[in-house]
Amino acid sequence: MFDLVQSAINKERNTEFTFYLSGDLNQMSIQRSFLNGRGIETKQNDVYPCLRSSDVERALTLIWKFRVEGWWHYMEQYKNYNICTEDEFMNRLRKS
Repeated sequence: MFDLVQSAINKERNTEFTFYLSGDLNQMSIQRSFLNGRGIETKQNDVYPCLRSSDVERALTLIWKFRVEGWWHYMEQYKNYNICTEDEFMNRLRKS
């Protein structure tokens, strides 16, 4: 019984919009439109677009891959999700 309850709690947490996009208002708007256009739902919390925790890795991968405006705000998250290394990030940043 405990496992079923814990599973339901974990599933609910994955549907919460807890990850805030980063950047200035224009960058966040561009990121939000880009992600929505690729099937990643966002919600607005005041002026800040948010993602479900279960969508964060996919969203960051897409932002990195397509160099969406404001992509440089996520270095730590890219490293945490093994999307790129710090060296790869810095090389791309230098070339921008």
